[in-house]
Amino acid sequence: MSGMYFSGYDRALTVFSPDGRLYQVEYAMEPVRKGWTTVGVRVNEGVAMVAEKKSASPLVDVSATEKIMFIDRHVAASYAGISSDARILVDQARIFAQAHRITYDEEADVESITRKIGDTLQAYTQHGGVRPFGVALLVGGVSQGTPALFLTDSSGAYSGYKATAIGMFDQAINDYLREYYSPTQTVEEAALLALRAMLKAQSEAQQTPVVLDPEKLEVGFARQSTRLFVRLSKADVSTLLDKIQEGSPNMEEKK
Repeated sequence: MSGMYFSGYDRALTVFSPDGRLYQVEYAMEPVRKGWTTVGVRVNEGVAMVAEKKSASPLVDVSATEKIMFIDRHVAASYAGISSDARILVDQARIFAQAHRITYDEEADVESITRKIGDTLQAYTQHGGVRPFGVALLVGGVSQGTPALFLTDSSGAYSGYKATAIGMFDQAINDYLREYYSPTQTVEEAALLALRAMLKAQSEAQQTPVVLDPEKLEVGFARQSTRLFVRLSKADVSTLLDKIQEGSPNMEEKK
């Protein structure tokens, strides 16, 4: 009965099912759920992003893969899902940010950039002959001196967050963030919180201790004081991981 009820409603992007769902859009979110993990944390001092890079083949040079992509000097985006879809959306966001700077002689705020990305995503959910973008993006930075973090997905909807994760293990990571997040943390502590959450989620999923590889991680900060987004070097990422593995003070103790 249920098969007859849903028959045909998942074959066209522009046809709603009787219960008001667009199945093609929901299917487009599946690559996000299976994508490389990305975590964003917004604190009073700024925004931290941690993104994991993996490959299906040992012959792939993961260092050539860019997971945290600059949109402007004060804002960057990371993604889970289809990387080529993310690249197109980030390229459009860069054009929007530069056009805004030239027109108004000021930086585009993070929410405006996210809304522009969301508008493009939404447009691909209501026209025949196209497919939805199979990607979700975390957009973070500093707008007018205030840290901001937004998430937008294949539907084009977007929301602001204090902390969130997308990609594999997102539910377990978000559970960890809900328990241990504090807005008074520094951006370094926020990054460590994200790394601990990823480590715990992966260890529980695999039921064995996991060691994070700095070669397969990207970490970026946007500080309120500098209003610049910077991506850490591999050596700096290794230093953060050493603090976790050497048993440095836990974020849980500082909450």
